[in-house]
Formats: sequence, structure tokens, C-alpha cells
Amino acid sequence: MANEPTEIVPEGLGGAQARAGIVLLVEDDLFIRMDVGDQLREAGWTVYEAGTADEAVELLQTPMLIDLVLTDIEMPGKLDGLGLADYIRRERPTIKVAAMSGRYAPTYEDQHLFDRFFSKPAFMLASDLQALMNGTQPAVDKAAAR
Repeated sequence: MANEPTEIVPEGLGGAQARAGIVLLVEDDLFIRMDVGDQLREAGWTVYEAGTADEAVELLQTPMLIDLVLTDIEMPGKLDGLGLADYIRRERPTIKVAAMSGRYAPTYEDQHLFDRFFSKPAFMLASDLQALMNGTQPAVDKAAAR
């Protein structure tokens, strides 16, 4: 298991409030990323954004404090969302992982990679993600359970 980096807390945040909701949003579709990011910010989350899984890995290699990664599955680049989730499980195992996709449905072999899965279009994710952080949310949304 890799050593967890010393974490950098965003300026102006500290204590329990900072640890309640810092999310790295990984989505290649700019409009979806903007919409989901805005929803999360309005709900009080601190949101960092990456357009590819490769960009997300670069951020995750820094000591940046992140509680949760919300990632799309199908993205351009060397890694997709599955590869990113696998990287997080190996290198930053304390970070929760939520994934979303409009075409992919989690397989039995992939379920260990995610703490939560959402089928797209996914609306009003903030409360479901907060429930995930609190440990009160199921792993797969009802729409994805096919």
C-alpha cells in the first residue's frame, strides 16, 4: 500500500467542515462537469475538476486533500474511470469513489472499485454523495441495478 501524502487543506477551510465534502469531479463533457460541479458547490462541497482520468491522477499525486472522487467511466486518455478507480484503490485508499455513466453498468468484477455508482443522467447528486460520506447510501442506484 502506498503512503498517503500529507494533505493540503484548501485555504479558508479547516477542521471537520473541510473534511465533510471535498470532491474531485472527473468528467470529460464540459457541460456535464459544469452542471454537476455547480450543483455540488451550491450544496456546500469544495469541488476540484479534471477533464480526464489522466488529469485526475496528476492531482491525486499531490498532497491535495480529497474525500471523494466522482468520475465518469468513458473518457479519452490513457486511463478511463475504471482505471482511475483502480488507481485510487491502490494509491489513495482512504478516498471514496463514486462513478457515473450513461452506457456502462457495473459488472461483478468491477464492483469493488466503487463505493457508489450512478446511471446518467444523474440529477441532484449532492445529497446522495453526502449520504455516501456518512455511510448511509447503497452502492448502486436503482436505475443501474438491471
